[in-house]
Amino acid sequence: MDNVVYGRNSVLELLGSDPEKIEKIYMQFNTGHFKLKEILITARRSKIPLGKARLEKLSEIAGTTKHQGVCALISSVRYYQLEEILQHPRNTSPLLVVLPGLNDPHNVGAIIRTAEAVATDGVILVEGKGSPVNAAVHKASAGAVSHSRLCKVKSLQACLKMLREEGFQIIAADMHAEKNYTEVDFRIPSAFIMGTEEKGLDALNLNEKDTLVRIPMAGCVESLNVSVSAGVLLYEAMRQRLL
Repeated sequence: MDNVVYGRNSVLELLGSDPEKIEKIYMQFNTGHFKLKEILITARRSKIPLGKARLEKLSEIAGTTKHQGVCALISSVRYYQLEEILQHPRNTSPLLVVLPGLNDPHNVGAIIRTAEAVATDGVILVEGKGSPVNAAVHKASAGAVSHSRLCKVKSLQACLKMLREEGFQIIAADMHAEKNYTEVDFRIPSAFIMGTEEKGLDALNLNEKDTLVRIPMAGCVESLNVSVSAGVLLYEAMRQRLL
């Protein structure tokens, strides 16, 4: 699903000309070469995800041993601008999913699949955060990536600010929330923001005006997997909108 650019000069040129196309850069463990160091510094400055890989793995990614210790994964996915999604919504009352930094591609793919199943207006990702939309995400989404309106934003804070100004309610799931998720009106413009696997809600830019909802737990477990939580919320929103 990914196109691959390999070689020091090729990756450097791509970083300089079109860094937004790069989903992730894989580099050899020893980055002593001055061009590899330059790639490392430039990628960090551009907030592009970096990964270390053995030479054998780099050869597998590039399909050749002539990778010179670096490979860049280029997404073939079309990304929409947030303004474009807001100006041309699929629904009378827009519904969005915000993924600020999920690292597991299976979670990302599963959420994209569910989001497309309920016809959300878009799935918003944050540049340089979380899993790239790679082959694993495509596979977990069962092809939904090809039909979804994906959006990448540079700043989560700026994104949420724009959505609030456009009249969206920002909703996040929290086991300690007072309101049950079925007690909130999802028929108005809504954006579900899903916490990261490691930090949960601590990584989100929420304020006192945003809505926290609780998904009840009757058994011994305290919480659901993030993709399952997203599914519960999205299908409740669809249920309400179909009434």
